[in-house]
Amino acid sequence: MPPYEEDNRKVQTAVIGQPDADWPAFLPFDHDDFDRFMLGRSRDDFYCGTLLGGCGKKLTAKRYLHKKCHFAHRPPVHCRRTQTGEDSADHLYIGQALQHWLRRQGHQQVRVSYPDLGSGPGGAVEVRFGSGTRLIRVQMDRISLKRWKATRAQLAAGNVRVQWVYGPNSGITHNEVKAEGHAIRFTCRTEGGTRKVYVGTQRPDHSVKVTTLGECHLTDEGIVTPHLTDEPPKAAEADAGTDTTTQLAFPVIPGRLAFTAAVPAVEQNVTARLLYDADVQPVGSVMTRMRIALPVHSVPPSPHRLNVIESTAHLVPLLGSGADRPNWLIEAVGFSPLPTQSDPRWPDLRPAPGPRTPPSPEKTATPAKDEALVKFLRQKLIQTAHSRGLINWETLIQYRGYAPGDFTPQDRARLLIAVDHPRASDKPVLSSLVKMAQQEPGPASHFHEVLAGLGWGGDLSPERVRDIWERQRKTAYDIVRAETPSKTAASAGGIAPADSDLINRFRTELERVAFRRTLINWSTLAKLTGARSAGVTPSARIRLLVAVDGSYSSKRPVLSSLVKLDGQETGPAPFFGQVLKELGWKPGSTPRSPEAAWLAERDRAYALVARAASASKNPSSPFRDDHGLWAKLGIKRKTVVKAVRRALVSAAERQVRVSWQTLASAAGIRPEALPDPTRASILIEVDRNAGPDGVLLSSLVVSSGNLPVPYFADILKYLGRPYSSFPIELSRIRKAEQARVFAAHAWSANRTEA
Repeated sequence: MPPYEEDNRKVQTAVIGQPDADWPAFLPFDHDDFDRFMLGRSRDDFYCGTLLGGCGKKLTAKRYLHKKCHFAHRPPVHCRRTQTGEDSADHLYIGQALQHWLRRQGHQQVRVSYPDLGSGPGGAVEVRFGSGTRLIRVQMDRISLKRWKATRAQLAAGNVRVQWVYGPNSGITHNEVKAEGHAIRFTCRTEGGTRKVYVGTQRPDHSVKVTTLGECHLTDEGIVTPHLTDEPPKAAEADAGTDTTTQLAFPVIPGRLAFTAAVPAVEQNVTARLLYDADVQPVGSVMTRMRIALPVHSVPPSPHRLNVIESTAHLVPLLGSGADRPNWLIEAVGFSPLPTQSDPRWPDLRPAPGPRTPPSPEKTATPAKDEALVKFLRQKLIQTAHSRGLINWETLIQYRGYAPGDFTPQDRARLLIAVDHPRASDKPVLSSLVKMAQQEPGPASHFHEVLAGLGWGGDLSPERVRDIWERQRKTAYDIVRAETPSKTAASAGGIAPADSDLINRFRTELERVAFRRTLINWSTLAKLTGARSAGVTPSARIRLLVAVDGSYSSKRPVLSSLVKLDGQETGPAPFFGQVLKELGWKPGSTPRSPEAAWLAERDRAYALVARAASASKNPSSPFRDDHGLWAKLGIKRKTVVKAVRRALVSAAERQVRVSWQTLASAAGIRPEALPDPTRASILIEVDRNAGPDGVLLSSLVVSSGNLPVPYFADILKYLGRPYSSFPIELSRIRKAEQARVFAAHAWSANRTEA
């Protein structure tokens, strides 16, 4: 593919967070599934991952109604990725599934790698655990018999127990069957808008029986599927670790049963399992003493923690039980400890007191690394609140370069508590914007833990937790993102302008104020941007100015320092100190007081805008007037300028944008008759008398795709207005100028309608 050719490939998979991430994303084909897929995600989340053999550049998710949705590269395209179909990220899905499954088995130190065997990353998936002494190798690429034997011998020579597992296209499983009597195979299927991992057991007769990874358990030999014995799954589990003579067993719903105060049982008369006696409580029932059988390699449950059984488990009656022996046995393959000492779902469970009480968040000295991460998470959540959305925990941490497996549930709760600590009545709980991937709508499973850590208490009912979640989420939207006042002047069509447009207009007006090295009354600023000051409450005013300035940084000025109240002579506005506080400025930093900060920020705003405009002072016109061109066209330049001005005024009164083709038609010339420099010189002449504060009719001229014309930055620069060479920033300036034009001519539109 030539390096700048348009990308017509239908890329179906990406990675999330950063180019070298291993968190895969499969884009569903259907447009309805596409909408569900994009919930909590943004267009900047997806990359052509290097672990997919890609270029590492950003991908855009494309939604279609009449053909398959897919990812596409953003031009220019330099990618040489060869595998782009729906199965092109299956090695990452398998790696993530094994990592998650092993953690549910009690192995927290799990490392996944994707070796390149010659055809790109993911020729194999290698999962190491058990302090590096155990390895599950999933062979994905086809491999010769000679190389297979050599690799087996090489891995066997090390001090590592290896289990070989095979992908759908490895072509070597029959050799594994000959060597071991069976082979474990992995495959992925598209279900529910994602790729789901399945485990198959291949027998010597070439039959393959498939199950889910959650139905398997881990032994010293590796992954054991229910089909490796002739007995049903529960019987196999009973052989592995029960002392019961009955085959009666009741399945336990994952996540509905918890236990604590677990101690090793006196009798350990089973193989491959360890027995514990513990206080157990199902959701909606009372607590009782039961026996729990866990895999011998799982981490022993702490008697000082509350643990939840979130994987496959069965409840089996014990025969011959007595007063000192439980009546029931729970066969489980793993458990997950909770970070809190209590949970409203299991009110009767009380963990045994620990050897020491963990320090409270107020007394904990957070390491510098955690402080930086907490600050980053807080900033990202503020951005999420500004867009009025939610964000997956997995996506959130990958922005910082972490994988989901780098954090335990306890780490997650601790970090989110730190993000929102200390709790305050006028501050939203930003953690309400965090959800888990694939979760049902509503608060995340960890949200009640965050509330408990912030002082709400650990005995909140699920209904109360959901009520707090909804209220805090809405509060975050209202406070972090400036509200558009209900009395904001209507834009074209009578629709109130969006928050982002209003913020952009405020920012542009304040840049003009900085250019003039003066201050502006709040009421004047509100009027110029189309917002009536009477409709903006004091708290909404602070939120709006905070949104204009973003977060406090020494690299850019606080434009809010240029706003004062009506009748105020000079000095900071009464609300400026609150704006600084909301932006993250702290007393005692440099400068040390709000008054000193106001002077510093005002001067910085003047200096920054002056530097941006320095190249615009008395610039030599880049547009040379071609008198021969006008003679050839048989029309005077002055006539074209007048015609273009009339057409733009008419467009402003009709509240519409126009193309150059429309203006050329109004002037009676062919659109292609004038080159871009001549078009720019005409639009400069149209806006020459606007002065530093007037509206720019040239902002109504757009190119294809409703983008600014290529020479709009040159027009701004020549007229001494703020401009940018970055397309996104230039588009923001153009939209703000356009809104000012529409607002200035709105009276004409209203008069016409009357």
